[in-house]
Amino acid sequence: MKYINEGDCGNHTGGRALFSKILRTGYFWPTMRRDAMSYSQKCDACQRHSNILHQPAEPLHPIVSSWPFMKWGMDIVGKLHKALGGKAFMLAMTDYFSKWIEVEAFVQVREKELISFIKRNILTRFGIPVEITCDNGSQFIDKRTTNFCESWGLKMITSTPVHPQANGQAESSNKIIINNLKKKLGSKKGKWAEELSFVLWADRTATKNATGQTSFSLVYGSDAVLPTEMVVPTARSSSQNLESNKEVLSKDLDTIDELRDIARIRMATYQQKIAESYNKNIRIRRFQVGDLILRKAFQNTTNLADEKLAPNWGGPYRIELEAGKGAYKLTNMEGEPLPRSWNAIHLKLYFI
Repeated sequence: MKYINEGDCGNHTGGRALFSKILRTGYFWPTMRRDAMSYSQKCDACQRHSNILHQPAEPLHPIVSSWPFMKWGMDIVGKLHKALGGKAFMLAMTDYFSKWIEVEAFVQVREKELISFIKRNILTRFGIPVEITCDNGSQFIDKRTTNFCESWGLKMITSTPVHPQANGQAESSNKIIINNLKKKLGSKKGKWAEELSFVLWADRTATKNATGQTSFSLVYGSDAVLPTEMVVPTARSSSQNLESNKEVLSKDLDTIDELRDIARIRMATYQQKIAESYNKNIRIRRFQVGDLILRKAFQNTTNLADEKLAPNWGGPYRIELEAGKGAYKLTNMEGEPLPRSWNAIHLKLYFI
């Protein structure tokens, strides 16, 4: 089996192909098929260079926010074309309930800029949130940022490395902002910072599929007056007087809780439909503490030739702790913890 699988004429085939090749060579024993399958599964080279698994290994777990400004998603976008003042990065935060987006352009985003942004755009405008979800960027996990969050009672949750879906709301908002900027700017890429406020305004007054409402109405209790209403007069902009306007606004504010309840129910239904569609294709993979596994390898090399011949899986690693929802904490073979290696979405069993 070793010679046919790894020898001069061996090509590290699967278990069935290995069994067939041995049989054609003229060998046979009673447990031949089972032995060939087991040998192929334990082959180190076959494991490291096997195909990447694209089937999801865990059901979709929607993130629910019960009230506006309770939970925010945060992310950094860049590096972009240099705008006025040398600004090339965006720091964006998105409210999970209303989908309200706050964005600001920076030359660089360090701990100082991050803390200042949260103070000016979140804490002093919308109050103190319960949670902020972000990735593992150095700005987010720095001691200065951690101390700031603890002093204000903020819970900073970091997503799994190389798994941006864990902070999907922020990633979705980034995509919306970038796409709208591209359409609005055309060839004038360096003016993105000047157009950012208009792009945000357009997004805040657009109806969201998840809630069926605009972000503006869920936050302020009434729809915003758009510039088109000044060009083409509507009943609200031309027929109402001050007294009737007060009456309508009072009714809107009285029923804002009902509006938010309807949006919450619609959002839960929307997430349930997405989860049902996603979960049709899952292939559950479970591991136990102490199992040896291979982890999907992420190539950092810029040499395409090296990347082509690099293994698809790296390791082995040992599972130290099960964190829940398909996430595991890994250690190397010496028992030393990996830096923030909470990623089991692409893990595969490693047989010794």
